[in-house]
Amino acid sequence: MIDLPEVTLVCVDTRSPERALQAIGHCTAGLRFARVLLFTNTHRLVEPAAGVDLVELTLDSVAAYSEFMLRGLLPHVQTSHCLIVQWDGYVLNPGLWDADWLHHDCIGALFAGQHGPRAVGNGGFSLRSRRLLLALQDPAMQIHHPEDVCICHTNRQRLESVHAIRFAPPEVAARFAFERVAPTGTSFGFHGLFNFHRVMAMPQLRALLDTLPAEMARGLDAHDLCAALIAAGELDAARRIIDLRRELGMHDRRTLRLRLRHAWAHWRHWRERR
Repeated sequence: MIDLPEVTLVCVDTRSPERALQAIGHCTAGLRFARVLLFTNTHRLVEPAAGVDLVELTLDSVAAYSEFMLRGLLPHVQTSHCLIVQWDGYVLNPGLWDADWLHHDCIGALFAGQHGPRAVGNGGFSLRSRRLLLALQDPAMQIHHPEDVCICHTNRQRLESVHAIRFAPPEVAARFAFERVAPTGTSFGFHGLFNFHRVMAMPQLRALLDTLPAEMARGLDAHDLCAALIAAGELDAARRIIDLRRELGMHDRRTLRLRLRHAWAHWRHWRERR
């Protein structure tokens, strides 16, 4: 067990707190934090969460989530840093923790399609300092959704020049976590439903998909996971996502393409087994 007395573990999830607790469990299996905070609608929890401090919070949109992360988190974090996780982004390899990361104010996975310093800072699994949270209270900051782009692109120049905020370099970010940029080695953590096939054994992933609420299959993340599963030949797991999208009445081009790719892959698999 690695002690992190300078770090507060933070998860904000008002839709699926039970899944958030599972992600928190992954993080606390090998790391001991100064405090563990889950901001959620507490009435959604079936059982109390041992070792987790629950903070009542209601959010009505992803924009409200961003607003809270940018301006509402500061009073709850008394340590030098906080590790921000989500239900689909958590610690994979606790032994890769690097104390030097505490010299930075913001570390997050690399953004896809960005290069150089602007590539750093995905927020779904990120390490942020209290100095950063305090700097974000500056009235001159342009506050908008998504919160990670707000910090790492829109306001980066002011954060660096006025508040001396230190963003991690890309090579550090790549070791810290991965998201839309595929990992080239082992990472401390990750973010994204679309990466679950990289981080879960297939029986575990199938069990998760069997209990996944239909609404969680609606977005691009679920689409990309389904496409990856089809490409890997995991057709039963991919079918579950397609069925959930059908339950939602989705007939958009992306969903139709998934159906066609799945049918084609299924036919090829059948031919090969003949």
